[in-house]
Amino acid sequence: MKEVQNVMQQLDAIRSALIKGDIYQSIPEKVLVVMDGVQYKTRRTHVVVPEDNESVLQRITAIDERIKTKGKEATISDEELDDLLRHLASPDSQVRDKGVFYLFNRLLRQTVLTPAQLIWVKDRLLQDDYLFAHILEPENDAVFLRSFSAMFLAGILYANRTFYHVLSTAELLAIERRVMAYTVIELDSRGYVDGKGWAHAMTHIINVWSELNETPEIQRADKILMMAIVLQAYRFSDNALAYGEDSHLTNVLISLMNKHQLYVDYCLIVLQEWQRSLLTMAPQDTVGFWNRWYNHNRFLQSLLLQPELPDKIADYLRKISDLF
Repeated sequence: MKEVQNVMQQLDAIRSALIKGDIYQSIPEKVLVVMDGVQYKTRRTHVVVPEDNESVLQRITAIDERIKTKGKEATISDEELDDLLRHLASPDSQVRDKGVFYLFNRLLRQTVLTPAQLIWVKDRLLQDDYLFAHILEPENDAVFLRSFSAMFLAGILYANRTFYHVLSTAELLAIERRVMAYTVIELDSRGYVDGKGWAHAMTHIINVWSELNETPEIQRADKILMMAIVLQAYRFSDNALAYGEDSHLTNVLISLMNKHQLYVDYCLIVLQEWQRSLLTMAPQDTVGFWNRWYNHNRFLQSLLLQPELPDKIADYLRKISDLF
């Protein structure tokens, strides 16, 4: 997908300049330039979704029973895995969320997947027709496939770090690179979708970010860049992030800041730039504007409630607390 490649190339340039020491404080603004430059489409195309809900639920139950019965000796075929991944596109929450998602977690926790299968699933989820399916189009049902692809990547990162230890540094960086691009491009940050269940793209992005932060193979410059991208995506969401995203973002941010003072300093840079922009912003009579305004307020209030909030951040937030 040409637009995805364009975004990744721009992010690569920012990353390279950061690693060389050519840029630092200006990263949030440069990320915003990339976000503003994405060329979205004005028309939807047909989203193909699986329609065999009853039969796939039976297959999921059968695989689940096999795992419970055989335990560590259980296996799953490549064809079954392919079938499960295809059903991430289902708009039926019983299939996607309570079916495929729960089963996949069990597969990872009990290390049912072979190392080769883990890598194969990772590669599949990173493909354009999964992580970026219909992403440039107006709001559509493909958000479920995109969002749950991100969520499954978080699970794979956790399983690799905890059990498998098979992904190379290059593979881990490739995951981060494409997830950063996904975070920049994704506009559909709806939480619960009536009749279809959780979309929760922002929450799932934060989950991947959390796992990448725990990955020692990824250097600090990458983690700073990812922090800036996630915070900018949260900041410019036109949807009301009122389904726990604020506290989830806060928890992951606190965990990262506790790892090194560098992350505390950079978080402060991002927060200060965010606050400066608000002071010069005129209110707009749009839902998007007010969603952004109150997303910001909920996030900062959530930060202030954190007992482990670094003093440097806490002092700044108290200083501006009258403004949110």
